[in-house]
Amino acid sequence: MRRQWIGGAGIALAIAVFGTPAGSQPMPQQVAQAAPNGVIASAQFSQDPDLRCDLLEVKRVSGGALMVRWRIVNTAGQSAAGGGFASSSPGKAIRYGFHWDELFFIDPGENKKYLPLTDSANKQIAQVYEGDLAPGQQRLSWAKFPAPPANSTKISVTIPHFAPFEDAPVAQ
Repeated sequence: MRRQWIGGAGIALAIAVFGTPAGSQPMPQQVAQAAPNGVIASAQFSQDPDLRCDLLEVKRVSGGALMVRWRIVNTAGQSAAGGGFASSSPGKAIRYGFHWDELFFIDPGENKKYLPLTDSANKQIAQVYEGDLAPGQQRLSWAKFPAPPANSTKISVTIPHFAPFEDAPVAQ
């Protein structure tokens, strides 16, 4: 009886510490994957601190391409994460716009700049949000780029009007 109680206590402790029973732990992710909340890194909009960009994925995909995914979030009027403090500004719409030549990544190993891939009609292979974001609204965007050399494991991603995401890990 006592052994069953100790075993049950051990399982309860594992659940409390790790969130799931030891037998149902997910397989470890690649080092280059996003953090548990799905965000590799975040940056503030250069024109308004209530607009945030979350880098979500930098991954090699078939065809010698690199997929970069990110999310733009209007945090105006929302509570600050973890502290419960209100935002410094009331809820407001924020306009986001860009130019294609401002969206790129740099491979620091080769010191080379890569722009998004284009199709046969010379249109970027991407879906990038541009427009007004209401308070609390978020939009996902993505773009495909030529992949850097296989030995490049970290790159610097530039999303227009946000600080560069330096040393972003490249997943396989």
